[in-house]
Amino acid sequence: MLVFLAQAEAPAQPQGGNPFGLVAFMVLILGIWWFLVLRPQNKAEKARRAKLEAIQKGDKVRTRGGIEGVVVRVQDDKVIVRIDTEGKVHVPFAKTYIDEVVADEPVPATKELK
Repeated sequence: MLVFLAQAEAPAQPQGGNPFGLVAFMVLILGIWWFLVLRPQNKAEKARRAKLEAIQKGDKVRTRGGIEGVVVRVQDDKVIVRIDTEGKVHVPFAKTYIDEVVADEPVPATKELK
């Protein structure tokens, strides 16, 4: 029992670590995080923005809500989409709510929006 007390009462030796090693480790972790997470996310967002800018009349698109239709008119920040086959229902959407272009080839429009 005296042996355990002697060990418990011994003064703790100071930790003599290198603070630059911790900083280098943190920089390494942040670099890996940027390379694996942020870089691919930024690339995907850039590609999505380019696709939204390239939307043309006749493109088949899908909105974030799952509505599919054909683009009838493209304005600055708005897209008019025909969502039925008879050409009677036209719905305006902000370009940011277009999720993807379903078909790259244009679909012929049945009726022209005046």
